[in-house]
Amino acid sequence: MRLKLISCEVFLREFSFFAAQSRHLIDAVFHPFGLHDTPHLLREEAQKAIDATPPGRYDYILIGYGLCSRGTAGLVAREVPLIIPRAHDCITLFLGSKERYIHEFTGHPGTYYYSSGWVERKDGVTQQGHVRMLKEEERKQRYEDYVRRYGEDNAKYLIEMETEWLNSYRRAAFINVDNLGDPDAYRDFAGRMCQKYGWEYAEIQGNSSLIRRFLDGYWDDADFLIVKPGQRIEDAHDPGIIRVEEIRVSDE
Repeated sequence: MRLKLISCEVFLREFSFFAAQSRHLIDAVFHPFGLHDTPHLLREEAQKAIDATPPGRYDYILIGYGLCSRGTAGLVAREVPLIIPRAHDCITLFLGSKERYIHEFTGHPGTYYYSSGWVERKDGVTQQGHVRMLKEEERKQRYEDYVRRYGEDNAKYLIEMETEWLNSYRRAAFINVDNLGDPDAYRDFAGRMCQKYGWEYAEIQGNSSLIRRFLDGYWDDADFLIVKPGQRIEDAHDPGIIRVEEIRVSDE
């Protein structure tokens, strides 16, 4: 099969490594890290890449994201079916399953997870100037909106509260996926974050099986959603995480 991969660059090392070993021909497009912070931009950029796919060239389009703050909810399959992992975010793919994801998140709440991509791509290498400009403009607009609605003092308070997310974390965990890249550098970075914020450090052995099945074409319904032309992705609010929805004429 010939596959097109549309992915966050957080997976650049892992997807590149295992795509090279896949029996299929895979053409990859990597989007900037951090688009999950602006879900509507993630959706817009991914849909543009889907719509730009030439009809008849690919058998499937692989969506290298999870639900990601609902950024992939609403993506529409045009001429080519989509394949997307049943995952809340990228951490599921680094851990190997959504079940292990739930186990880690319930067993160790308040953990900030790092992978090779989270360390190397944290500033967003691909087209990041464009994305950073959009994010800064969005923050500026949000602040101005708060000022209009609540006054300047309240606006500053609300913006400060939006950056308080760091206070909810107590632990940093480096997910080591098959020793790819430079694990010592990733450990060092996560360790420095622990020192900076007073977090505990942990290292978790990753599992590449979900990534390999994704790129090798082994798409069982338990772990992957197949979206046929004329369908779109929606969040499911159940253990399946995502589902398909038929597009009505009025939706177009």
